[in-house]
Amino acid sequence: LEKIGRLQKALTCIEQCRKPVIAAIHGYCLGAGLDMVTACDVRLCSRDAVFALKEAAVGFVADVGVLQRLPLIVGQGMARQMAFTAGNIDASHAREMLLVNEVLDDREALDQRAEALAREIAANAPLAVQASKAVLNYGVGKTIAEGLQYVASLSANIIPSEDLLEAFTAFMEKRPRRFKGQ
Repeated sequence: LEKIGRLQKALTCIEQCRKPVIAAIHGYCLGAGLDMVTACDVRLCSRDAVFALKEAAVGFVADVGVLQRLPLIVGQGMARQMAFTAGNIDASHAREMLLVNEVLDDREALDQRAEALAREIAANAPLAVQASKAVLNYGVGKTIAEGLQYVASLSANIIPSEDLLEAFTAFMEKRPRRFKGQ
């Protein structure tokens, strides 16, 4: 029980990281790999990616987070089918079922897209990106009213910010934004 708890915490720290985490998946994504990518914020894969929840085929229950996170990503029906059948899901089907956000042609294209996406995210105001992640994470399993109360509290603590002023100033001056995370 203690060992499983440590493994769960190791993957939960990915989910709780203040910064967005992008998973770039190629080849087989099974077991702990699937647990890990479901804790990430964005999942990209190459065409050769294969996903499976194989635990039922080898005689145990997935116990470090995939059964809790996967239904939030792909819905109960698909998560249950994956858990009960232990069947393989190819990249195209993974995209159709929303397990991944994008499918790239090969590993090189995957790596380039993951880096471009990271740079696109990093170009935005750090406080706003981190707050957005906090609000999205908080809202899981909560009512809309609870989520609204949380975001109002969070927003009241970060507005106004230097980054917000910088965004307006940069727009007015027609220049690139230079966020400081303050």
